[in-house]
Amino acid sequence: MDADVPYMPSIKNLPAILDSIQNAGAPDAFGLDFLQDLGYTSSNDRSVIKVLKYLGLLDASGKPQAAYREFMDHTKAKSVLAGRLCHAYDDLFRADKEAQSRTTEKLKGWFKTKTGVGDAVATKMASTFRALAAYADFTDVPAVEPKLEAELPKEETTEEEEPKRETPLPNQSLGLTFRVEVNLPDTTNVDTYRAIFRALREELLS
Repeated sequence: MDADVPYMPSIKNLPAILDSIQNAGAPDAFGLDFLQDLGYTSSNDRSVIKVLKYLGLLDASGKPQAAYREFMDHTKAKSVLAGRLCHAYDDLFRADKEAQSRTTEKLKGWFKTKTGVGDAVATKMASTFRALAAYADFTDVPAVEPKLEAELPKEETTEEEEPKRETPLPNQSLGLTFRVEVNLPDTTNVDTYRAIFRALREELLS
């Protein structure tokens, strides 16, 4: 949920504005001119445009979205609004599945904690949400599922690990093995072999 929650200074005309949207055609862009054409010229009503954008009925430029056109259908308007509320205020509905039934005073505390605003602004946020929720129909809207905590990635292990090489201690001596290969001449003279082995022994033991 975007923490920059829009609100209306006065919700007096909010239900009537929602009714008027259903009775009028979809504009190319929903701006102050269109709002005034609907008959709402008070400065307190202008912020409804930000609210409609927050709900996803309008895009950032004020162009009506698919949900806006669905909302224009009288038979689906209230359930469409309920669905958009669940989406826009998803954190609120995860905290309280029955948020649409809570009082403005109780909602104010949640908005104050979530956004960090003061009492006056939190009250306006809560009253705006409460007016929208009172207009909507949540009968067939699925509940917002709670967020699952992301699992920390497990360390990857391999079945066969390279054996650890032990580092010898400073006081340990190293044992070395030498292998000497001797190519003996092709001869039947035993004395020749004896002389070769005698010379090797003397050389290695010296």
